[in-house]
Amino acid sequence: MESYLTFRLAKEVFAIHVSRVLEIREYEQPKPVPKQSVFLAGLLEFREEVIPVIDTGIKFNLGSVKLSKNSVFVVLNLESGQGNYRVAILVDSVSDVIEVEEKALKPIQQEYKPGYVDGLFKFENDFILVLDPDKVFTDKEVIEMNKIVSIAKEQWSS
Repeated sequence: MESYLTFRLAKEVFAIHVSRVLEIREYEQPKPVPKQSVFLAGLLEFREEVIPVIDTGIKFNLGSVKLSKNSVFVVLNLESGQGNYRVAILVDSVSDVIEVEEKALKPIQQEYKPGYVDGLFKFENDFILVLDPDKVFTDKEVIEMNKIVSIAKEQWSS
């Protein structure tokens, strides 16, 4: 059995392995950033570190997250060719932590599947898309986010 945190974006339900989740935080206004990517919503302080906030709705081409009392940040630990890094993804709401048998995960035909989706499974009445978190951002996007964080740190410390 594998444990996944599920969250909602627009009408979709996504899941990410709990081993990648560092924290779920209430929404707070992120700090603005210089030169930002379309999906970069700002920066957040997390455990003595500055991390990028991602508007996950824009990143997944579902439209910007509509803020509500249920909107939260899910802080994730990810890996890329650039090493480990952390991001806070803004989501409409967090649903549950659920246990899923590996055989329940169904593949999606390649022509319909974004590279960052491992597959899907049905849970209760929802089809849940399982993310491969290390494939959500390209190395180029990770480099750009790191540059933005570095510039912001310099500006905030002066």
